[in-house]
Amino acid sequence: MRLLILLFILMGPLPGFDHLWMTEAKAQSGPASQMATTEPPSVSSDETIKADPVCDPSRRPKITKIEPDEFQAGAKVVIIGENFGQKKECLHTVTFGYENAKEFTLKGNERIEATAPDNLSPGMVFVNVETGGGSVRSAVLIKK
Repeated sequence: MRLLILLFILMGPLPGFDHLWMTEAKAQSGPASQMATTEPPSVSSDETIKADPVCDPSRRPKITKIEPDEFQAGAKVVIIGENFGQKKECLHTVTFGYENAKEFTLKGNERIEATAPDNLSPGMVFVNVETGGGSVRSAVLIKK
């Protein structure tokens, strides 16, 4: 059996076999008239990124302030900073420690409104913001 396989590899495919395979592959792809033609995706340039920095991966987010800086579990907070993005798709997650925010809304490139989870324990916890440009965290105090 090994000898037969080796012989097949050395001799190449049987005459007509590759033609049969190619014919079947073309039949599966459909007629040329039904095949969609697409243009290559546009490549963003430095000018494009500077002109429209909405989800620019080179702009790392920054938290400058969280209001209030002390709050109870379940409270609504405002996260103020930079480079959060101007589209909701740019803001990936907001977490309080290891818990996802109950809800969060992007209110512009410099403001996020979020609701802390109800099950946070009192004490110091990090608020984490993850965007297309990276992640950032800032500590807050959870009160009883």
